[in-house]
Amino acid sequence: MTSITIESTIAEIRQRQPQKSYLDPGMIFPDYQGFSIVNLPASLCSWLGVEAESMAPGIQHQADFGDRYDHIVLVIVDGLGSHQLSCIRNRLAGNPFLQRLQSDALESALTSIAPSSTASALTSLWTGVPAGTHGLIGYETWMRSLGMVVNFLIYSPVAIPMTQGLISSAGIPPTSILPVSTLGELIAEQNGQVRSHMPIFLANSNLTNAQMVSASVIPYRRFGDLWENVVETFQESASPSLDVIYWNDMDTYGHLKGIWDERIFSDLGSFFDGLEKALQRMKKPGKGRTLVLLTADHGHIENTPDPRRDLKLHPEVMSRLTILPTGENRLTYFYPKDGQSKGLSDYIKATWPGEFFLVKGAELIADGLFGPAPHHSEIDSRVGELIAIARSKSYFWWPNRPDRLHSRHGGLSEEEMIVPLIGLTL
Repeated sequence: MTSITIESTIAEIRQRQPQKSYLDPGMIFPDYQGFSIVNLPASLCSWLGVEAESMAPGIQHQADFGDRYDHIVLVIVDGLGSHQLSCIRNRLAGNPFLQRLQSDALESALTSIAPSSTASALTSLWTGVPAGTHGLIGYETWMRSLGMVVNFLIYSPVAIPMTQGLISSAGIPPTSILPVSTLGELIAEQNGQVRSHMPIFLANSNLTNAQMVSASVIPYRRFGDLWENVVETFQESASPSLDVIYWNDMDTYGHLKGIWDERIFSDLGSFFDGLEKALQRMKKPGKGRTLVLLTADHGHIENTPDPRRDLKLHPEVMSRLTILPTGENRLTYFYPKDGQSKGLSDYIKATWPGEFFLVKGAELIADGLFGPAPHHSEIDSRVGELIAIARSKSYFWWPNRPDRLHSRHGGLSEEEMIVPLIGLTL
């Protein structure tokens, strides 16, 4: 492996940034041409000797990580941004896994996608295409074909909150929502094995079922369960194989407690301890070459709940809309009534001066923010007529529940958009 670093790769990403009037210097436009998480699946396939013509091209530094492997272990820590990782390393300096990375690993970075949110970004990691192609283009998305706003995490209308899988119960299975092949399907078609190690409460979710077609989903309860599952299945696997390990609690702690909460460091330290012990046990003669990768779907930016950002308290906004806003708190899609677009823009600019870039959805699609063509057949309606890009730590809130989030993602700040890609071999 060569000597690229997280810092040098971030510098490359910054140098490749387009010049847009709606980008601040601290923002990152997703780099879908080799420097995004959307490029990683094609590289996974290439390393395993699997063809992946339907996916975006592989990562720019693919050759630096090696040529061919018999097995890949992909560790996805939800919410682990590169900006936060440096602090984590200082706090957990004695952690054996982090020490091994420092001495043995190749360290790089990637951008997330737009929007930099879990449902969208994880789907890109499982399909190798951006949100503009797979269509899961926000936490809440207007689906014209169904005539409703859908929360993809629970696969139900947002009008009926906290109810799982209502759309599936109505006869529209989650496997029907993705117009592209999944990573599991491509590898399985070419005689490979794909296993996804998921927290037990997510293992049979509708979103998991959509993303992980042809993958074996292995639920885990606690870390001990997770690492025993990983070791047992790995030792029995034939070549080629891909094990995807997903851990989501860091993201949850960040949202509810803030990204520097002690729970993050405590549980992340335990997670890395278990990972290191598992990797030691997976060094088995005759298993061939194994690549271990650590990455994330997005990072986080700190902020605190602010009642003045609750759009329900602004009738001048709500009265101008055909439906509630959709998308993300920091990348918000608006659907103004006929003739109300300018009034809506003027009110937002006057009420939150300098806090948002307001851009036509059609312009951002054409500029490739959601990925290059071909696009999903409903992309025009799914992103709305007007999009608010949050600047600094700004955001909008509109759900019918209290705002208790102390960090957020979905937007274009470096904190949200830059994630690590770290690799080592067994």
